[in-house]
Parts: sequence; C-alpha cells; structure tokens
Amino acid sequence: MTNHEATSLLPRSRGLRITVATVTAVALVHLQWWSVLAGNQGQWIAQAHAQAAANSTLAILCVPTNKKTADEAEGIERLLFEASRRLDTVRPFDLSPQPAQDQAVKAAENVEEALRALLLRTPKRAQERLTATEVALTEAPNAGDERLLARYFKAQGLAFLANNDLVKARDAIAKSMVLYPNQTIDEYSSYGASAREMFETVKQLITNLGTGDLKVVSKGGRGDVFVDGAYRGTGVAVLEDIAAGPHRITVRAPGQAAERKTVDVATGKVVTAEFDLKAAPFAQELDGGRKVLMDNFTQPALVEDRIRELRNQLGADQMLVLRPKLAKKTTELNGFFLGADGKFSTVKIIVDKDEKYLDKIAEFVAGTVGSKLVADPTLAALDSRQSVVTQNKSAGAATDAASAYIDPNAPLFEDEKNVDKPITKEWWFWTAVVGGAALLGGGIYLLTKGSAGNPPATGTLNFNLNTSVPKP
Repeated sequence: MTNHEATSLLPRSRGLRITVATVTAVALVHLQWWSVLAGNQGQWIAQAHAQAAANSTLAILCVPTNKKTADEAEGIERLLFEASRRLDTVRPFDLSPQPAQDQAVKAAENVEEALRALLLRTPKRAQERLTATEVALTEAPNAGDERLLARYFKAQGLAFLANNDLVKARDAIAKSMVLYPNQTIDEYSSYGASAREMFETVKQLITNLGTGDLKVVSKGGRGDVFVDGAYRGTGVAVLEDIAAGPHRITVRAPGQAAERKTVDVATGKVVTAEFDLKAAPFAQELDGGRKVLMDNFTQPALVEDRIRELRNQLGADQMLVLRPKLAKKTTELNGFFLGADGKFSTVKIIVDKDEKYLDKIAEFVAGTVGSKLVADPTLAALDSRQSVVTQNKSAGAATDAASAYIDPNAPLFEDEKNVDKPITKEWWFWTAVVGGAALLGGGIYLLTKGSAGNPPATGTLNFNLNTSVPKP
C-alpha cells in the first residue's frame, strides 16, 4: 500500500482525525499496561488475587435426610468446621459467631508483644502490654479462647519472675499449664535459666495438684461443649477428676452466638457452669434455609437459588452444603459447592472410617475450595519462638526484633545477674573504690595544705585530777 493510499484511508475531517488518534492512543496505552501486568510484573495482579483468597470465608452447612438423622448431621458439620480451620487461604465462617472478636484480636496482639519484649530482655515494656491485655479482657470476659489465656498467664508469670516475685510467677504459670498442658521446657528456654527452673517447678507442682469435677449445662439441650478446646459433648457435659485450676469453657450451636466462661475447679468439689445461648443475627435465615434445603435437596436448580440467597444473608464468600449418610464403616457426603467466583458445582465423597478418617475429611474440604491444608492449630506449640531471632550474630548488629541475636543463657531477670558473679566484677564495687580513693586523697590534700600555711595557735591546758570531796 502506498503512502497516498494509506492517507486516503484517514478521515477527511480534522476533528474526526483527532478523535480517532486519541482513541487509538488510549487503546495502545491500555494494551501496553496489560502486557506489562500480564508479564513478569503480573505479581501485582497475583498478589491481589492471593489477598482476596486469603480474606475469603467458607460457610459449611449439613442438612439431614430427616429429623431422625439431625444429630448425625450436626456431628459431621462440627467435624467439617474443625477441618476448615486448617485451610491456608480460606477462613471458616462460624455459624455460631464468637463473642467480642475485636477485643480478642487486640488482646492477642498485646500478649504477643509482651512475649517479644520478654525475649528481648525488656520486662518493663512487657508489663505495659500485659496491663493493656488485662483491661481488654476485663471489659470483655467472653473474649479469647484457652490458647490466648494460656499465653497471657505465661507472659504474666515471666513478668512476675522478672521482678523476683516467685509466688505470683509460680501461680500464673500454673494457670497457663492447666489451660494448655502440652507445654514443654523448650518453650521457656528462650527466657533464661530462671524461666526453665520455674517451668520444672510448676510441672512438678501440677502433678501433685488435686482434682475436682466439672459439669457444664446448656439450657435447651443445645450447644456443643468445649473444655480447654476439646469437645466434651452436646447439651450437658460431665468431667470427673480434672486438674484443679482455671478452665476455659466454650458452648456453641449453629444459629446461636457462642458463649465463653472461665471456671475455677476446686479440689474435691463439683463445679457447675450453666450457659444460655442467644440467637445469632442470622438465626432465622439459617433455620429457614436449612429446612428448604432439606425438603428440596434432590432439586439442584431450587437448591442453587436457595444457597445463593443464604450465602448473601449470612455474609459468607463461599458455601458448602452437604447431606451426610453414615454407615458402619463409611461416611458418604453428597452436596453442592458455591465458590467465591459464583461457580456452582456438585461434590461427592465416600470416606472410610479408619485412622485417617479426619485427615480425609479435611483433604476433601481443601480440595473442594482449592486450598491447602496446614498443621492442625490445636496441636501447635503455645509459644514456638526461638532465642535466635536471626542468624546475624556479628558484633554491632542492630538490636531490633528483626535482627537481634539473643543468647538463651543471657540474664533476663534480676536474680540471674548475680549468680556466681565475683564481687570485683560488680559495677558498684569499683564505684565505691574510686569514690573512697577520691575522698581519702581530698582529705590528705587539705591536711597538707593547712600545715604548709599558717600554723594553728598553741596554748597550755591544765587538768586537775584531784577527785577528793572537799570538807565542809
């Protein structure tokens, strides 16, 4: 094509030519930016997608085949919810919302900062964070599970130990270990020799503690009972011969707001804790949706419409609805999944009831939502921090939390600073020596100066040593 022919294809109007040129330029810019984003710089888009996935929530609902199998369906729903807590990019949507979540998050942050401050040998900073935690937990006693309270009591005990208050330190760490008994000495090693010794002392103390009985009652017969994070029954739970001390109890039920209490079990006594759950904001919609799904489960079109509506009413991003069939050796799960992208699909699995039963259920949930499984959070260490924050051990390295190297045997507490330490290495010893030398030298100087100048005046002083009493 010649230049003349190409020019003849352009609009004859000057205004129209400007418009076409502008539209073309904008299109080229968009294409250029898209090519950049789609290329090596596409991590911006990938990060955005990853962030959206990490913030997505998954609601899991089990519907029974009839009223007789309602308890079985609720049991499977509980297992599926626990499995969803192991997803790495999806958060479970709790059909029994936890109370005071904002306060719990803030308290957890303060406890983490307190433990970090103790690790970095700044107990005063730790005490400030613990005071803030105490205020938050006092204002919202329902906030926080047994893990949060166990970490709080541990940090509190270490702070008491820093002030050489051994009795309070022992009692606080004992509370922590009763709430979370799987702690190990490795979790205390980072805080110094005194912390390790206190752990061993408390561990021995707990084995000699008495036991008592605990009875948990949920009014109305509804509610799954969890004591120190472990499921203990529905409606009523009776625990005999449990360790004396504080125990964190959580009672939850779908459509009801969860409730938490800390109950102190006394040696040789029976303690009763009563719970009366209140309806969650979405209780009516959840009950109505569950009934519709149970009655129309074999009609996919109707089920899809109801699931989409129910997801919006709950406020979840994704929803998994299943109908379990329990046999002697297997569990069959049939149902539907509505993804965050709006895609609707059917799902099915048959799980053998063997030693890997729970893992298979968790893998099924992860595969359905396209996520990966992480370690079971209930089995994680209470405090997995290490003494070595980083591998940078060079002299003069920065001392912030990101680059500090902490010697596990470095003194943290005042009582550790004088252990097997000669007096000649104490700062106050040499301060006293230098100060005394200065005073002595000053006194000698003044005396010698006085003798070289004007001599003092002299005279005679007579003493009469006659002690006899004069005659009258």
